[in-house]
Amino acid sequence: MRRAWIGLVVAAACASSFGQSWVGVYEKGLQEMRSRQWVPARTAFKQAVALRMEDSSNPTTLPGSITDRRQWRNGAAYSPNFLAAYAGYKASLEASGDARTALLNEIAAELEALLAKNQLSSESFFFLNRAYGDLGATEKRAALDQKFAESKDKLTWRVDREGMLPEDVANFATAGSAGNPQNPPTQGTGGQPPLLPPPPIQQQTPTQAPVAGRVPVVPTKFALIIGNSESKIANQGLPFANDDAQLVRETLVTNAGYDEKNIELVLNATKDQILASAKALSDRMEGKATVLVYFVGVGANLDGKDFLAGVDTEMATDANSMVAKIDLYKTFMAKEANIVALFQTARPINRGRYFGAEVPLFGKIAQMQATIPGGNLLSTVRGGKTVGVFADALANVMGDMRSNQNPIMEFGWQVFYKMRGGTNGGGGLQTPTLPVMIQLADTTPF
Repeated sequence: MRRAWIGLVVAAACASSFGQSWVGVYEKGLQEMRSRQWVPARTAFKQAVALRMEDSSNPTTLPGSITDRRQWRNGAAYSPNFLAAYAGYKASLEASGDARTALLNEIAAELEALLAKNQLSSESFFFLNRAYGDLGATEKRAALDQKFAESKDKLTWRVDREGMLPEDVANFATAGSAGNPQNPPTQGTGGQPPLLPPPPIQQQTPTQAPVAGRVPVVPTKFALIIGNSESKIANQGLPFANDDAQLVRETLVTNAGYDEKNIELVLNATKDQILASAKALSDRMEGKATVLVYFVGVGANLDGKDFLAGVDTEMATDANSMVAKIDLYKTFMAKEANIVALFQTARPINRGRYFGAEVPLFGKIAQMQATIPGGNLLSTVRGGKTVGVFADALANVMGDMRSNQNPIMEFGWQVFYKMRGGTNGGGGLQTPTLPVMIQLADTTPF
C-alpha cells in the first residue's frame, strides 16, 4: 500500500514538473499565434526549444500511470522550431528594411536546419521558398526546387498546424493526393505538398495577346463587380471603392478577355441589389463557366461566417442586412461555375475573428484577400484618381500578363510581388494573401 502511494506521489511530481517545463511556454506560443501576435509567439517557441530541443513528428505521451497512458493534445506533433520560423515569417511581413532582411535570413537558416535533419515537410519547403523569394535568393530557390522535386515521396514529417492562419492551412489541406478539400487531412497528415511559388514572369505565354489592342473574348467568362464607397457603419466608407470597381471592370474587358455583356457592375449596392445582380448574372450562364467576383467595401466575420455589408448596413454585427459570402457563392455553384473571388476589405481582428477566415468545404473556388488579417486598405493615385493599392495591383498585373487564360496561383503571386515591392504606390506596406484553392488546381485559368 505504501509503495503504491509513493508511486502516485512520484507520478504527480513528474507530471507537475512536465507541465512547468516546455508545455507551458509552447502552449503560450500557440495562444499568441491565435491572437496573431507573431513576435511574442516566436519568443515563446524559442523558449520551448531551450527546454525541449528537437521537434517531434510523433505523439508525446504524458507522464502518469502506466495503466492510463495519455497523449499530449490528442497526439499532436511537437514543432517549436518550425512554428518559431513560421511565426517569424509572419512577423517579417510586418517589418521593413534591414530588420526584415535580418529576420528573413534567420528564418531561412532555421528552416534549412530542419530540412538538413530530414524533417521533410511540405510546410517547411513552402515557407523556406517564400523566405528565399522575399530575399531575392534566386540560386537558393532553384536548389530548393530541385530538393523538393527529389523529396516528393518522402514528405512524411508532421508539423503542428494549430495556430497557423486558416488560408495557410488551406493551402496544404487542398493539396492532398486525392485533391478533395471536402475531406481535408487532419492535423499533420501526409499527402502531396502544394506547388512551390512560381518565379516572376519572364516571357509571354502562348495565351497572351499582342501589346496593343484588346485581348480576345472568352464567352464563358463572367464577372460580378461590387464597389461600395458608401457605408452607414461609422468610419467605414471607402471613397475610392467606386473608382476601384470601374478600374477592375475596364481591365477585365481590355486585358483579360471578358465580354462587357458578361459583366455585372453594381455600385453602392444594398444586400438585395447584390443578390439580384448575382442571380441576373447566373441566369445568363449556360453551365461550367468561370465567374470572377470582385468586392470592395466592408466585410465582417460573424460566428465564423463571412458577410459582405450593403450600403444600408448600419452595424457591423447585423448579419441580416449583409450578404453571406457562401450564399453568394451558391448562386454560381448551381451552374457548376469556377469561382475566383477577390475581396478588397479591411480585416480587423475582433476576438480572434476576421473577414476571410471562412474557407468553404465545397464548390470550386479560389479566394484572395487584399490584405493579411489585421491589415487595413491603402490607396494610391492612378490616372489622376485615388484607387486602392489592391485594385491598382490587379490592374497592373493583368496589364502585364494580357491573357484570357490567367493561371490563378501565378496571377496571385504576381499581385503579391507587385504589392510587396511597393511598385504601385503601396510602399510594400499592404500585403495580400495568396489565393486559397478549394477543388481547383493552381493552374486553373480565369
